[in-house]
Amino acid sequence: MSSSSSSLYRLGILPLALFFVVFFAYPVLHFLWGSLTANAGGASSLSLRNFSDALQSASVLRSLSTTLLLSILTGVVSLVLGYMLAFQVVRRRPIIGKIIFVAAIASLFTSTIARALGWRVLLGFEGPINKVLIGLGIVSEPLQLINNFTAVAIGMIHIQVPVVMVGLIPVIEALPRDFERAAIGLGASRWKTFLTVHLPMTWMNAVPVGLIAIMATAAYFTTPVLLGGGRVNVIAIQIQQASQVLFDFGYAATLSVMLVAMISAVAIGILLLTHWRRSIRARGSSS
Repeated sequence: MSSSSSSLYRLGILPLALFFVVFFAYPVLHFLWGSLTANAGGASSLSLRNFSDALQSASVLRSLSTTLLLSILTGVVSLVLGYMLAFQVVRRRPIIGKIIFVAAIASLFTSTIARALGWRVLLGFEGPINKVLIGLGIVSEPLQLINNFTAVAIGMIHIQVPVVMVGLIPVIEALPRDFERAAIGLGASRWKTFLTVHLPMTWMNAVPVGLIAIMATAAYFTTPVLLGGGRVNVIAIQIQQASQVLFDFGYAATLSVMLVAMISAVAIGILLLTHWRRSIRARGSSS
């Protein structure tokens, strides 16, 4: 590349670099600085007191563990269901695939609040699920299906499954059909072909899609509030209370940093495990 072309290239990316610094880097750094700022006697000072208070708070630790459990559960279940739906879209009859795809896209364009309120109706004491269970004689009185962890998990899975499905469609499409035909030609059933051909060749590329669901779930606020009824205290609720009720923005920033650190540790751990499995598989195939 000539010097003139290099200068034009640098000049071309300058607006993007400025946009990144102004609207991303500076707010993040300001946010991190805020987590190290504690209010003492009306004055702000640089301190680790916010982190110390958060780590000593049983409520915060419970919220972090609840958030972690909800995120991992949602990510795993959404990955399994999303993979099954994406497989149906790519490998089954076109009409079935189109119906599933359109339904998933329509769900993505539906408000998360509307979906959560819909689940409140379905899972309520007088909702259709309880009425069916009572009508079939399975239970004698309505079950407590709402305002608990299970209801929040159902709502979050409903949100993340379409996202995961759309992300997995290119992964499954990239697998050549010749492998499937070869396995079936050698006498393998479709189920065995799925277990021995599709999954081993696609799961490593599917893991990052599941990570997206895990990270997105950790930041949700409205669904835990609407379906948890105040009994599922995820860390996002703690952040909202610290910033909008207590107006302690330094403490809210601290909780946010802890959330980002926790989810980043989970993501890095899963990616390292995936890389380790890939290296073992590569060494086994080479030998």
